[in-house]
Amino acid sequence: MKIKNEHYILALIFLLTFGARLYFAFGTENFTYNSYFNIRQAENIRETMLPVFDDELSFSGRSLVFMPFFHYTLAFFDIFLPIDFVAKVIPNLFASLIIIIVFYLSKEITKDKEAALFASFISGFLPIFFIETIISVSVYSLLLPLMILLLYFFVKIKHGEKYIKYFIITLIIATLTNPSIFFLIVTLLIYLIIGKLEHLKIRKSEVELITFSTFIVVFILYLFYKQALIMHGASVIWQNIPKIIMQNHFKEISLLEAIYKIGLIPFFSALYITYRSFFKERNKYNFILVSFGISIAFMLWFKLISLVNGVMFLGIISILLFADFYRILFGYIGKTKVSLLKKPFMFFLFLIIIITSVIPSLYYSTLKIETAPTETEINALRWIKENTDEHDIILSPVKEGFIINYASKRKNIIDSNFILITDASQRVEDIETIYTTQFKTNAIELLTKYNIKYIYLSDKIRKDFAVGELRYYDDICFEKVYNKGVVIYKSLCRLE
Repeated sequence: MKIKNEHYILALIFLLTFGARLYFAFGTENFTYNSYFNIRQAENIRETMLPVFDDELSFSGRSLVFMPFFHYTLAFFDIFLPIDFVAKVIPNLFASLIIIIVFYLSKEITKDKEAALFASFISGFLPIFFIETIISVSVYSLLLPLMILLLYFFVKIKHGEKYIKYFIITLIIATLTNPSIFFLIVTLLIYLIIGKLEHLKIRKSEVELITFSTFIVVFILYLFYKQALIMHGASVIWQNIPKIIMQNHFKEISLLEAIYKIGLIPFFSALYITYRSFFKERNKYNFILVSFGISIAFMLWFKLISLVNGVMFLGIISILLFADFYRILFGYIGKTKVSLLKKPFMFFLFLIIIITSVIPSLYYSTLKIETAPTETEINALRWIKENTDEHDIILSPVKEGFIINYASKRKNIIDSNFILITDASQRVEDIETIYTTQFKTNAIELLTKYNIKYIYLSDKIRKDFAVGELRYYDDICFEKVYNKGVVIYKSLCRLE
């Protein structure tokens, strides 16, 4: 079947995906808890032209290290539009653009428009990516499309030097977006190794570009993370995340759930194409994709990337490999006696994709919305903003740290940015003790240690720590100053 109007179909896929994303994004007024760090940075850039690198609120005062390009992008749109609208639309727009990039990369690799269109459709409803970027103001909504765009430019460098320039410019932008771009450098280095072992014809320009790209990424990362490297040493690779939280990162998804959130068809297609690439048809460009998969598997094995983000990367690579699987499958069908059944086969495949990719994306998105902060929580944080001193410190667990800073404009004692923090593990333990201990003396000692004035207790915190009320609560040392679904305690006693 010849597709003469592939661009119209591609536009329809894009609008369908973007529309579905916006439907869920505007289904709740709020965002995921970690989103509020990015929103706060964008607002500060709009007001001052600079991110908050010296943060008086996070950890009650600390220095921050992060890549700011994503925040500058949000801040630019915030000049013309309300930040809540920007935070819902722009990340979902970036995430939807992956459809177009996947189409052109798949088309370049397979020379098959049908395969490219199928791959682009699946990429729009990759369950793990759809879910994790739908109401999350996530840097990965921009980073993942940029990484696939880099692969596209890399594949295209044989067509002219302009693609080398495009690659370098995009690489710099991606590096200033998130340090995870280093995974792409590892991918390209693995590609060189596999190319050498498999006797692939690798151009001199490819080797030079990979070498230069490695230098650029390492140099930029060193400029931003020099202080963190000096302070943490090799542990900066793990972002100085406390061990207990690191373990939770790898308990979020089981193996079967990971396969389900990648999609059955892309996952098993990727396994087949990986096998075929090594033992049958040595497709140079498939080796690039396989190298990406190997690099992510390596990062997951050594816990250098969270399981959610790792599965997200593996999912998009699986979809790109699926395009070649489609080309091979329907190329074979076209040569057999069942060629007349090609269209029914295509419809059947499309139906399976709907069942195993689209429906899970939509289903899990409804569940994701339920994890966002409730209006009850937001109202409690507004009360804190209006009824407490601006220098007061609010106790909350790691997850609520950023929203404490954003919604109440008050200091927290912990959040999920642990780089340049020397006592992160101790703080995690102390917070759990304050919420769960039955001994008032222990609690007051820790409240004094961190100069905590208010304790924030929501239903989600109760569930996480398996507590109802603070077990040591009394009217002498604590005052229940707010009790509307969320309870806020004021600490009245101190240990000298």
